[in-house]
Amino acid sequence: MATLDVLIITYNEQLNLPHCLASLKGLARQVYVVDSNSTDRTVALAREGGATVLEHPWAGYAQQRNWALSNLDFSADWTLILDADEFIEQPLRQRLLEIFSQPAEQVPENGFFINRLSYFMDQPIRHCGFFPSWHLRLFKRGAGQYENRAVHEHLMVDGKIGYIREPMLHHDRRGLEHYIAKHNRYSTLEAIQLFRDITTGRGGEHLVNVSPTTRRNRWLKRHLLRRLPFAGFWRFVYMYILRRGFLDGVAGMEFCRFIGNYDNMVAVKLRYLLRTRRGARQADAVTALGTAAVQDDGLVKEVEHNLASSEPVTLEDESLGSAIVQMRPERSPWSFRQKVARAIWMLMGRPLFRISFHNWYGYRAAVLRLFGARIGKRVCIRPTVRIEIPWNLQIEEEAVVGDFAILYSLGTIHIGKRTIVSQYAHLCAGTHDYTDRRFPLLRTPIHIGHDVWIGADTWVGPGVTIGDRAVLGARASAYKNLPAGKVYVGNPARPIKERVIR
Repeated sequence: MATLDVLIITYNEQLNLPHCLASLKGLARQVYVVDSNSTDRTVALAREGGATVLEHPWAGYAQQRNWALSNLDFSADWTLILDADEFIEQPLRQRLLEIFSQPAEQVPENGFFINRLSYFMDQPIRHCGFFPSWHLRLFKRGAGQYENRAVHEHLMVDGKIGYIREPMLHHDRRGLEHYIAKHNRYSTLEAIQLFRDITTGRGGEHLVNVSPTTRRNRWLKRHLLRRLPFAGFWRFVYMYILRRGFLDGVAGMEFCRFIGNYDNMVAVKLRYLLRTRRGARQADAVTALGTAAVQDDGLVKEVEHNLASSEPVTLEDESLGSAIVQMRPERSPWSFRQKVARAIWMLMGRPLFRISFHNWYGYRAAVLRLFGARIGKRVCIRPTVRIEIPWNLQIEEEAVVGDFAILYSLGTIHIGKRTIVSQYAHLCAGTHDYTDRRFPLLRTPIHIGHDVWIGADTWVGPGVTIGDRAVLGARASAYKNLPAGKVYVGNPARPIKERVIR
């Protein structure tokens, strides 16, 4: 029969720990309690419950567990990680005994996700998207280690992973005041962790054996939380309505409100850290969030370094004999609202525009107007034209845009009356400031006058104005303004003669 060792980390858990230890009687060979200088009776109760107690200064959730896994004698076949406010009920106990009834080497799985049922206001939360709730806690000796993460850390186990549906119970008996204070501290840790992920590009969504829910939640918090208006409201709607939190009664409603407020706290703290990094020269923003409660010196120092590094960084390269300024490109010049609008255009507008017969010019003009473009009468735009942002586009009466032309309208593009833009032409109203280390996007407008001919496979650069009746010959490139009434060819475009209209 296989054996089991259990690890529990504690700090002032006298109300929870006795229930946890009692549920392990006859199941575990050894229970290790690693305490971080509790000021209540946690240590005494742990010893009375038969646990082996070790004192270790708090190093962070993941670091504390990794220290214990590396330094204590976990010689049983299996290792189980529990929190002091979790305990094993009989159905789960029987399932574990089934696993331990055979030699560990005959079990194909190296670890198991265990389902968890959480209590809030002394009531079980069976909906709200919190049940089933999978936590990788059971693994073969030496097979597991925690990722370096400030909060909501994930246990990494190589090999095949199984699932145990019988739930362990999660019930913190220290009351709502402690629960609220704990989640305030968690929100600080999570904001700092998200800040670190964003500034370093290390998100952790790639980790193996992370449940799909965990991977999805991490991605959403990293990419959307700080940009989403009323984040807590949308979290409440998702939990209470879409995930049927209303079936958990009053406790379910209050729990959904609580988690929504938690998301709001994370978003506010994360936005503050990011704004401090962009605008100020201070490296004490983490302290302003309350690092006395964080107690993770390594994480705090790293984030303070990232905040301070908003200053230009130069590195001496002796082979070149000069200082090289490191580029720090901006992450996105678009607001959340702009991103949503562009996504709607890409997903709905472009297909509506593209899937049409070649001579349905009025239909395509109507689609563009629906998305904010200003299109004059009798404009002819071919269905293969690529338009980036329609609301930045103005095309006046009787103009023509040929097949496969690109109207890259990051900035505004104005095309005058009766102007012809031939096939494969590229009008590019966007560039970057290469003299700025942030490499910011410049959305400079293009203005093309009346009765102009933009030839096939030409290129018109950002900020260029082309005067009335000008001609840009095939495969020519315009980087500067082209005065009216002349014919231009070449790269860069140069005038070769006056345009004479008979």
